[in-house]
Amino acid sequence: MIRLRQPRSDDKEIMRLIRSELIPYSHTAQTDVALTMRGLPKRLRQGVTFVAVRRRSDPLIGFLHVVVLGNVLYIDMLAVHPDHRGSGWGKRLMEYGEAYGISRQCSTARLVVDESNPGAQRFYCRIGYRVGGYDPHIRCRNMFKPLNAKPSPGQETRGGGGAGNSDPAG
Repeated sequence: MIRLRQPRSDDKEIMRLIRSELIPYSHTAQTDVALTMRGLPKRLRQGVTFVAVRRRSDPLIGFLHVVVLGNVLYIDMLAVHPDHRGSGWGKRLMEYGEAYGISRQCSTARLVVDESNPGAQRFYCRIGYRVGGYDPHIRCRNMFKPLNAKPSPGQETRGGGGAGNSDPAG
């Protein structure tokens, strides 16, 4: 099941997942892990965090943190415990987050993915995200996905929208 984050019971595991599954790929977070970790509670309060669990009281399988700004859904962080990768939890969290964005009248979802994480880049392409550019300062690809467009038949099996060079959504 996917539910909203419960800070008292979820944050310890969310922080552990960030430290073990996200920071190792982040060029900017690696430079000052302590500063990054100190800023996370405020960051989590600035958006909405969904968590995946088998049952309400079970340990976290993964989480997704999103922020809505105007008509854009920003995918801030996604992490799935290594023992549960490949079982569809990341895709389900993303679908849940995108539905949340659509319910808030978002027309586009955006995210950045570290160049050192090709597995994440492939995952996002498989679920319909396209590369809209590259930021050499943070060593990340900017990716986007229109939320109001229906996917073409067979899109997931083809690897999503591929790598485009521009963002037609603005």
